Amino acid sequence: MTTILQSIRSTPFELQVRKETRFDFSSLNTAIHTEDNVYTSHFFNALSLVAPLTEGMLIRAIRKAQPMLEGSELANDAKAFIGQEAIHTREHRAFNKRLEELGLDAKATLEEMEQGIREIEATKSLQEHLAIVVTGEHIIYSFTRALLASSHHHLEQHDTVRALFIWHALEEMEHQSVCDDIYKHLYGKGAEHRLLYFRTLTSTGNLLGGIVVKLIRSLLAQSREPKKGELREFINWLVRTPGMGTIATKEIIGFFSPRFNHWSRLEEDQKLISIHLKSA
Repeated sequence: MTTILQSIRSTPFELQVRKETRFDFSSLNTAIHTEDNVYTSHFFNALSLVAPLTEGMLIRAIRKAQPMLEGSELANDAKAFIGQEAIHTREHRAFNKRLEELGLDAKATLEEMEQGIREIEATKSLQEHLAIVVTGEHIIYSFTRALLASSHHHLEQHDTVRALFIWHALEEMEHQSVCDDIYKHLYGKGAEHRLLYFRTLTSTGNLLGGIVVKLIRSLLAQSREPKKGELREFINWLVRTPGMGTIATKEIIGFFSPRFNHWSRLEEDQKLISIHLKSA
């Protein structure tokens, strides 16, 4: 008989790995795919370009932790998490390849980011690595929840590009608590751990934010000249309507509350997942 170790698993359902998910970007004939706005388009392009690197870092950390999860309920969550992230990587690489075919070159900036990630991994303990993963996942979750909870699905964007990001977002919603559960299972919880999370979120956020900004600038330099009003429209979209950045920032700050609970909005989150799963 296999002994099942007690864990603090909080995911309220079994995670699915949707291996059959595929996106065809052959009909995408311009890298400016969001309301003909060069800034909004390159914001999404930059997020996709960094996805294979960030997903790779997440996968490697959870793989290191897997041997310590054997016999616990979190073993299956870790396996499903890796499976979902691997498919995210595959599909974003397909999109990124299409962007390259359309004339966008981001190799130098991505190589810089990859080097930074490898240096972090080489100098951190597994606990520190997992703390980076937990906070990195929450940054990603915060933006994806903002995407699903806002009116983004009404945005005029190339259908396949929109479907890619909505599908990715709903799976981030599904596994939002897995990495945090694994960390707590292995190392515990409390003020000292929240402090470690805060330190790692600051460094992770700076690295990710800096690279995204650098990528957007690089992509802008390779595109047409922005039209009058495009920057204002992008800032409005980010800050006010629907306020993607503002919503995400509130989610990130809320993570450090002692009362934070990943699934405190279980019914609302499950509704968001269900609605967008049908349309993804």
